[in-house]
Amino acid sequence: MAKHAYFQQDQADEDDHMLGMAKLQGYVPNTCLLGGFVVLSEVQLGNNPCWGCNGPREKCKGKPKQERILRDFY
Repeated sequence: MAKHAYFQQDQADEDDHMLGMAKLQGYVPNTCLLGGFVVLSEVQLGNNPCWGCNGPREKCKGKPKQERILRDFY
């Protein structure tokens, strides 16, 4: 069963097909440890999944985390 993250593992589960698809499409590196559902949700919102991820960059090799700017939606 897919998880929201695999930070305690060396690699993501093979059965997380959404993460596999995101990796093939180049949204995240092949070593990403964020769950596929989370990754694709962030992509659909127009975000880079790495920006809000708290995962270990030494394992996942992802882009640096970025602070998000809160905006008013009036």
